Amino acid sequence: MSTVVALDIGSSSIAGVELKTARERVTLAKAAVEPLPPGLVHDGEIVRPDELAAEIKRFWRTARFSGKRVRLGVANQRVVVRTIELPFLDDDRERRAAVEFEAAEQIPIPPDQTVVDSQPVLRFANEAGERERHVVVAAHRDMVDGLVATVRQAGLQPTGIDLEAFAILRALLPPPMVIDEGSSDTPAVAVCHVGAEVTNMIVSVDRRCHFTRLVGFGGSHLTTAVAERTGLPIEEAEAVKTACGLLGDPLDGWDADTVAEVRHALALGARPLVREISRSLEYYRSQTFARPIGSLVISGGTSLCNGIDRYLQQGLGIPVVLGDPAGQLDSGGGLTPDLAARAAVALGLALDAPERS
Repeated sequence: MSTVVALDIGSSSIAGVELKTARERVTLAKAAVEPLPPGLVHDGEIVRPDELAAEIKRFWRTARFSGKRVRLGVANQRVVVRTIELPFLDDDRERRAAVEFEAAEQIPIPPDQTVVDSQPVLRFANEAGERERHVVVAAHRDMVDGLVATVRQAGLQPTGIDLEAFAILRALLPPPMVIDEGSSDTPAVAVCHVGAEVTNMIVSVDRRCHFTRLVGFGGSHLTTAVAERTGLPIEEAEAVKTACGLLGDPLDGWDADTVAEVRHALALGARPLVREISRSLEYYRSQTFARPIGSLVISGGTSLCNGIDRYLQQGLGIPVVLGDPAGQLDSGGGLTPDLAARAAVALGLALDAPERS
């Protein structure tokens, strides 16, 4: 049996997931989410490393995760993602060298200041011969080093760092069936993961990332909209936002005027999210390699806001469904929808660990 633990360190909370694999069965051993004090992390970057290290150490001890080895994710404006095309190369070393050379040409960060990784997403042929499309990820080295140093200060040993967009796809989308993988008829699936401060927009084919973009909108924007309209403190506005939601039947025991005010605030507050998702999808559709988008999957804490899926579906004109990270596990260990939505990134990070192979 192998054990993998992954952490998702966000702006307002920290999530951890521990998976166990035995005889090809993936089982949830533990999952936990706890709030972080404000100001430790902003827009995905660590602001106060010493205090964050203390919070990570406390969180790890409280949740009683196994061992000290941990996988991590990154998603912020200091991570650059590009799609490049290259001649198909059988040799792994030649392919990596070609990817790194092309990345140095296209990514506006000095090569000695970056950590580069890539993922092949499509092999195809045209008049130039066999070619391969890659998604290239380049992160500022000092940002990655800072994350690693903070986690080590907490007494843990980072064993892998991945782009959060890749983890989100693993958490929310099933692996493609072997018989269908690579088919030119497979539609794209859009995924929208709404965090506290930023939203990760992804378009995937066969569970592979063909496009990703960070949007400066998060669940905190909706909470602020409710607080400003109702006069409620932020903590109460957060609870009301989720319980009341955008759509649905009147709530038992709730004042009808309060419900109307909350829903009006959420409807106005969510307009920028609809606009940014629409812009992202239109940009993807403008690419030569774009495929029809069959649906959009929403995840993150904001997906718990009642009616958000129907609201987005009305605004975007495509089917919208709520993500189910527990669906990727053979045994969810009693993972609740609330915890699953908030721990989706951590679960996806754990699903990719080489320890599982």
